[in-house]
Amino acid sequence: MVGKTRLKYLACTVVLCALGLQTFSRLARTQNATPAPKVDYQKDIQPIFAKNCYSCHSAGQQMSGLRLDDRAAFLAGGANGKVVVPGKSADSTLYKRVAGIGGLARMPFGGQPLLPAEIELIRVWIDQGAEIPESAAANYAPPETAKKHWGFIAPVLPPIPVVAHKAWVRNPIDSFVLARLEKEGLTPSPRADRVTLLRRLSLDLIGLPPTPAEVDAFLADKSSNAYEKQVDRLLNSPHYGERWGRIWLDAARYADSNGYEKDQPRSVWFYRDWVINALNHDMPYNEFIIEQIAGDLLPHATQDQIVATGFLRNSMINEEGGIDPEQFRMEAMYDRMDAIGKGILGLTIQCAQCHNHKFDPLKQAEYYSMFAFINAANDANIPVFTPQEETRREEIFRKTREIEAQLQQQPSWKEDMARWEEQATKGQPDWTVMHATVDDLSTGGQKYLEQPDGSFVCQGYAPPKSSVKLTVKTNVQNITAFRLELLTDQRLPLSGPGRSFKGMTALTEFKVQAAPADAPTKITELKFAKATTDFEQPVMPLAPVFDDKTGRERVTGPVEFAIDGKDETAWGIDAGPGLRNQSRKAVFTLAEPVSFPQGTILTVSLVQNHGGGEESNNLGRFRLSFTNTPGATADPLPKEVRDILVIPAAQRTPVQVQRVFSYWRTTVPDWKDANDQITDLWRDYPEGSSQ
Repeated sequence: MVGKTRLKYLACTVVLCALGLQTFSRLARTQNATPAPKVDYQKDIQPIFAKNCYSCHSAGQQMSGLRLDDRAAFLAGGANGKVVVPGKSADSTLYKRVAGIGGLARMPFGGQPLLPAEIELIRVWIDQGAEIPESAAANYAPPETAKKHWGFIAPVLPPIPVVAHKAWVRNPIDSFVLARLEKEGLTPSPRADRVTLLRRLSLDLIGLPPTPAEVDAFLADKSSNAYEKQVDRLLNSPHYGERWGRIWLDAARYADSNGYEKDQPRSVWFYRDWVINALNHDMPYNEFIIEQIAGDLLPHATQDQIVATGFLRNSMINEEGGIDPEQFRMEAMYDRMDAIGKGILGLTIQCAQCHNHKFDPLKQAEYYSMFAFINAANDANIPVFTPQEETRREEIFRKTREIEAQLQQQPSWKEDMARWEEQATKGQPDWTVMHATVDDLSTGGQKYLEQPDGSFVCQGYAPPKSSVKLTVKTNVQNITAFRLELLTDQRLPLSGPGRSFKGMTALTEFKVQAAPADAPTKITELKFAKATTDFEQPVMPLAPVFDDKTGRERVTGPVEFAIDGKDETAWGIDAGPGLRNQSRKAVFTLAEPVSFPQGTILTVSLVQNHGGGEESNNLGRFRLSFTNTPGATADPLPKEVRDILVIPAAQRTPVQVQRVFSYWRTTVPDWKDANDQITDLWRDYPEGSSQ
């Protein structure tokens, strides 16, 4: 109790002292004491309004028609007229309202009164003419604080201090060191021996101690520039970039795993090597920054320039089963903004997520304008190649072009391809896209995001095993077949269409149940007569090799594996390096058409049991359709080729024409030898790495 009493006494004393000082200052003014110093609107007045008044009298809301954050609106006043009479605080409604005098309701309405010192500042400002500069910003940011930020002060060369022991000085920096030593009454330490000098230099420049051989070589070098030669040697060492690159990689949040709960490994070492090489090659700083922020947008961007944008890809990734993918995508965006602010701008910018920055000159609108640039980009994984692998790729491309150019020497190839195209565009079934409902209990935590075209993109946690169920009601009668399209998407590893590290997928079983719409409990398991696809993968073992349930070898292979009822087999789509990340399709033909007079409830189950360990082989983006066309089979044309054929021939680009030709030539029996040569070439295509 004694402590509380003393605190109350001290508090009362402080208040009385403040009131006494206020009374004394008023008396001094009355007796024509020293005039009050000039009050600055931006420094002294606007912060008071921003803190106490803008919530009711700014762009968002103007109670009584009064707006205080805009110069013209402020001087015009509100619904009851002008609130400030320059030079006359006693006649100014604004002053009387905040002071609580003149019989008017005190402002801020419903809030704490302004401090006496703040009220006094407003009074003096009005009496001094209530000046508001034309340059006063509507969105308040303390100008004095921003002006003093070290990042906005242009560096200048300070004068070199004068020292007493000039003989000790070898360069201007020595003068500063010695001046401080002399100020403290200290003398410099004795010169280090050559071994110590080399050790310090080596640790500074490359982060490693010198080897015994390097020490011996330095001790044996009696030349006058022996030390300078060591500096040059270390600057030319590949370890130089490793030593100094670590600092930048920390700013970029570089890591070899994703963080959060599962902390899956991530492969971004190409970006790490890019940073190291940039420092070792003394890349100009402007290029160093531009390529990391927008290397992919540069004209004819090289692989290195695209890899450099890994700066924006190092944020943590949450793959926990219960997360919302969009929430953590946004968390990553905020983290990238923070990395740009601290690493490149030298500013703490995250305050502007919620309001104008109070200490740095950054407005919220500016923050989100910059945010929009990175938010509009896709987080694409791309394949990257070492210089040796890139050379192999170029050789494959060159020889493929040469063989195709020889085939195009035949004068009739354009007419022959046009006739083939005429046949290829005939007789396509009509497919009805299933805008299905996903059974959330069957997803295993994976998120299925429906797209405008009726496809689903799988995001978030990717369980090694899942059997998602999708349900739709339809009035279409006599359904004969179902189509499953596997679609590429930049949000998937290497564009997919699957979620494995290579963008591949494996479908263990494709199942469909049907029930009458008027009797939904009468469920029938539909049987399939056959399955067709645009790509038949040969049988391949899949690690881990043995199935958990049956103990038999797990394999992927032809599309029939998706309807064989076996847990250890799955439909695979791996065409090998350079050919694998393409859209694929399969058509599952029913043994008997399904039809119910009052409509049909269809439930498709996609059984995906071929993941394991840290890797998922789930579908990444897919679309389901059905048809009542008899005898429907999978379109043999790749989706990319089919999409080009929709374009009138006269409007196709040379690249599109060549893409159609590259597929069409594979269908020409007379060109088997040439096709086999190209197939053999592509067997040597490098695997590359995903970044």
